[in-house]
Amino acid sequence: MKRFTRSWPKLTGLLIIAVVYSVGTAFAQGFSPQTQNKLQQVLQSFTNDPSFVGGISASINVDGLAEWNGASGFAARNVDANNNLLPGGSPFTTSTLSRIFSISKSFAAPLILELQQEGKLNLNDPVSNYIPLGAINPGLDASITLRQLLAHESGWSDFEYDELQFQLAIAFDPTHLWTPFEVLYFVHQVAPKGSVRHYSSTNYITLGAIAELVTGKTVAQLYRERFFTPLGLTSMYYDVVEHQPAGTVLAAPHENLSPFNPIFQLTGQPTFPNAYTNISAFPYQGIGSAAGAGGAVISNASDLAKWSNALFNGRATGKAILDTMLNSIYPNPDAQGDYLGYGIWKSTVMSEPQPPVFVGHNGNAPGYRSAMFYHPDKKYSVVVLTNYHGTDAYAIARALVAALPEFTGGNPNRKEEKIMLCFNGNSITVDRNAAPGFIKKGAYLGGCEKSDAKAAVREDAVSPVLKANLEVSPNPSSGYVRISFEATETGPVALELYDANGQLVRSVFKGNLQKGEVRMLGFEKGSLPAGVYVGYLKTKAGVTEKRIVLTK
Repeated sequence: MKRFTRSWPKLTGLLIIAVVYSVGTAFAQGFSPQTQNKLQQVLQSFTNDPSFVGGISASINVDGLAEWNGASGFAARNVDANNNLLPGGSPFTTSTLSRIFSISKSFAAPLILELQQEGKLNLNDPVSNYIPLGAINPGLDASITLRQLLAHESGWSDFEYDELQFQLAIAFDPTHLWTPFEVLYFVHQVAPKGSVRHYSSTNYITLGAIAELVTGKTVAQLYRERFFTPLGLTSMYYDVVEHQPAGTVLAAPHENLSPFNPIFQLTGQPTFPNAYTNISAFPYQGIGSAAGAGGAVISNASDLAKWSNALFNGRATGKAILDTMLNSIYPNPDAQGDYLGYGIWKSTVMSEPQPPVFVGHNGNAPGYRSAMFYHPDKKYSVVVLTNYHGTDAYAIARALVAALPEFTGGNPNRKEEKIMLCFNGNSITVDRNAAPGFIKKGAYLGGCEKSDAKAAVREDAVSPVLKANLEVSPNPSSGYVRISFEATETGPVALELYDANGQLVRSVFKGNLQKGEVRMLGFEKGSLPAGVYVGYLKTKAGVTEKRIVLTK
């Protein structure tokens, strides 16, 4: 469920259709109307693409200060009798539920650490102390410890991605309810234990089985008693084992399952077009049950962002367990560029080209993708849920982050302690613990956006090509400057940086963009002296400009 560059199994074909997308309801507090509009436009820039099949919900939660929830697209697309997509469908809203898959590992790891803290298990014990692995699969090393399972150091294959026979078994009998022990039968030892951190969901379904053995409770009960209920995460439930909350809507999966059509024909199951389509006709019990402790949680975006904040601020399980999880993050990246830890990782994908600053997890399985990441310096979470496997949840999350205003203003070592706000038309900086009081009185995160009558007239005269979509963060900046913009028409684009004397000092971008394309890039301050610069976004129809302040 981690690997976001390949499908389950490798899928081909994409149905390109023209549709009208519904925009989900949105909720926000602590963000200006301008920021809310930018965030919603990010979601719509993805779902407005005619090739986009499903929908998206997203949440940004600045812990204790601000929250935004938005949605766009379809929770379920209409299909004909042969499962071909038709125009329209039911809207994806902020309350729509979605399968988060491997983000569930962020629950499994603290559960196991809590059970160790309570003396119910020992991370240094071998798996054989709890499970008769030799009788289940003699090919697996039974001396692997629980700690190695947590750290993805078992050397076991990932049953979801590496084991074609398991995939075929799911396709052959999609309603079968799998136990972890049945799944282990399909797994192979692909590396010596402890030799490498190789991401494998097999590790976490095994940990879930051990948790059930030592407590006498199901993982569903343990998650609910320890996490869902105490934290008020009312939308969350454990797939297959628990019932979907009354009155809620679960987004339908959108995927291309045509490679399995020979199996479906053999078993008399419905077949699917060679395209991404609504695969609700395919039963999900098998996939949901096999996902287990590391992949069975279902949630809406808002509750998942609340979980992220609670986990990474120590409220969910305590600071000692949080520190253990953070300290478990490996100093070397895996093949996907992620720094694996216990149920979480640091991501280079979320923060390229900078060093990794986001920590969290993603999810990936037939018909769904998800991302949950936390920014430790600024103390906020960004969550993306989508029921279209053909998109990139990371790209959506990065675009949302780029649309946020700069709102921390402390010293370089403690930036999070000071918050920049727009209050009664004035830009102010206050202590973080004072910020909620101002926000309750109507303040917004980030400094006030200054209006310029001349600039407004000039921008109004420009065609819609890239108009008013040039974003710079952080601004002011003493180092790396992030820039994002979106094309609202197809055409040539150039982004140049000029100094206060009108001299060109750097060409940042030059090329052609397609309508709706979002470009995120940046540059290092380097040897540029401190001062005020202007970024000019040039198009065939005119220029959009943005003041950029570089500090020492």
